[in-house]
Amino acid sequence: MLVSIFLILYAGYCISNGGFHMKGRGWKTKYEYPKTFKFTIGMLYFLAIVNILMIFINMK
Repeated sequence: MLVSIFLILYAGYCISNGGFHMKGRGWKTKYEYPKTFKFTIGMLYFLAIVNILMIFINMK
C-alpha cells in the first residue's frame, strides 16, 4: 500500500510541477516531451491501481 501511495504522490508532484524525470536526461517538462509525459503519468497511476487491486484480491 505504501508503494501505491508513493506512486500517486509522485504522479501528483509531476503534474503540479509540469514535468518528469527522464533517465539519463534529468528533469524534462511536459512541453518538451508531451507523449512521454502522458505515458509516464498514465503508467504511474496504472501501477498504483493494479497494486491496490492486488492487495484487496489477496485479502480475501
